[in-house]
Amino acid sequence: MDLTDPDPTLSTGPTDGLDLTPRPAADVASSRTRRTGGRRWGPIVVLVLVVAGVGYVAAQALSTATTFFYNADEAVAQQPKLGTTRFRMQGTVEPGTIQRDGSAVAFKITFNGAVVAVVHQGDPPELFKDAEPVVLEGHWDTNGTQFESDRMLIKHDANYVAKNGDRLKQADTGGTVAPAVTPSTVP
Repeated sequence: MDLTDPDPTLSTGPTDGLDLTPRPAADVASSRTRRTGGRRWGPIVVLVLVVAGVGYVAAQALSTATTFFYNADEAVAQQPKLGTTRFRMQGTVEPGTIQRDGSAVAFKITFNGAVVAVVHQGDPPELFKDAEPVVLEGHWDTNGTQFESDRMLIKHDANYVAKNGDRLKQADTGGTVAPAVTPSTVP
């Protein structure tokens, strides 16, 4: 009988060279931390990168958005801050200031006493005329002396709604008014 193994029937093999003394709990925890440390930081790093990416995309979308809307007097007051960034500005076309020059239209708009010189590139909408409210999309020129626009929307006032109420209702319901020109009369 071997003196190192009190019950040979319970033995699973030789114990030569193996240290079977129990280790303290602190050593077990530190070796486990060393083995799994990389696994804990991986998901955290990926999460931080995803959040940073989403934040960057959101910041870019907000900084390049063209939905910032100013009245003409607000745009004049904020002109140094706005610089040449794109934004929308509203005002009323000052009577007698519309001058057409090829594909450009120069005019002035006013709102709350502020007057802004505008140069619009492209054809303005059909309803563009003196004393009509407009919304312009563009930016201040580099000198800050005029607003350069490339998109114009006409705001309909209450008179337009009163005169064209049926037409607006038709547009809301999908346009059931028959066209002025039927397909058989088109050459």
